[in-house]
Amino acid sequence: MKKRLLILGMIFTMAVSSAGCGSSSSSDNAGRTDKQTATVHDSQKDTSSDSKSDNDKKDTKYKSADEITMDDLMSHDETPAEDFELIDNSDEIVIQKYIGKDPIMVIPDEINGKKVVSLGTYALANDKNIVAIKIGNNIKDLGEGVFGNCENLRYVVLGDSVKTIGCNPFLNTNIQEVTLNDGLQKIGEDDINNTVDAPSKNIGMDLKIPESVTEMHLRDFHLIVKAGSYAEQYAKEYAESNNLTYTVE
Repeated sequence: MKKRLLILGMIFTMAVSSAGCGSSSSSDNAGRTDKQTATVHDSQKDTSSDSKSDNDKKDTKYKSADEITMDDLMSHDETPAEDFELIDNSDEIVIQKYIGKDPIMVIPDEINGKKVVSLGTYALANDKNIVAIKIGNNIKDLGEGVFGNCENLRYVVLGDSVKTIGCNPFLNTNIQEVTLNDGLQKIGEDDINNTVDAPSKNIGMDLKIPESVTEMHLRDFHLIVKAGSYAEQYAKEYAESNNLTYTVE
């Protein structure tokens, strides 16, 4: 009888132990399944986020011409190299054409460690989208008609190294404010056919002339000049013939 009871007890113990392992295994599997499912959802969420980020980049919205200010230009990041067609020489870069969509352009001083030294002929001309331009500090000369037919162009800031400006840079633009650099020496070519004229939409606009300028050929501006400077002498001499007014500081 004792043996019989002992055998029954052993059978009961084995049955309970077996049932406990089965429950534990099921629970572990359930945990692993839940974890895998969560991982799949996280992966899908990340992919969706990346896709949205890419779409945001493609659908970048810029300010309209009426919203852009000089402050926007002065605080704007440099324009990336891929927004230009470039001539890459051995130790310097020439910008051949602007192909970006941002209406604010800040020409960098360097691209790929090489100085940006020049703008190709009409590199910026005829762009109907550009509103504001800041010239890089390694560009020395701005050629004839450099901004010509940029119909929405309102703001221009010259870099530190610009020495000369060719004739008619603002032809058919909507220029409202230009910042000339200290160190600028020559503006325009002559007072008959190759002047720098104020845009027809803003006749009489203010133009502050640096004391460094020693030759200028301007028409239809209100000049702000330093007392005793070459610019003051020029303004007095050509006020009537070139439709100039001026203020002496």
